[in-house]
Amino acid sequence: MGLPQRITFNDVDYNFTVANTEPITKATVKIPIVINGETVELIKDSKGWITSSESSTVSPSLAQAIGRAIELRFRL
Repeated sequence: MGLPQRITFNDVDYNFTVANTEPITKATVKIPIVINGETVELIKDSKGWITSSESSTVSPSLAQAIGRAIELRFRL
């Protein structure tokens, strides 16, 4: 488990943790995160980041913002 990270999206602060067991590289297309006690898998497709399943916690636009924050943090 990594360090907790924070993102502000639509004037609301969200804390999440990247729960990846292997290093994140430019070839990584699936990243599991823990947000509000729920594990959600982010998947990178041609349009950006999406969630693997419908989540009550993570909207599609929030998933995109979290994916971009992870890209900036890990220099993807």
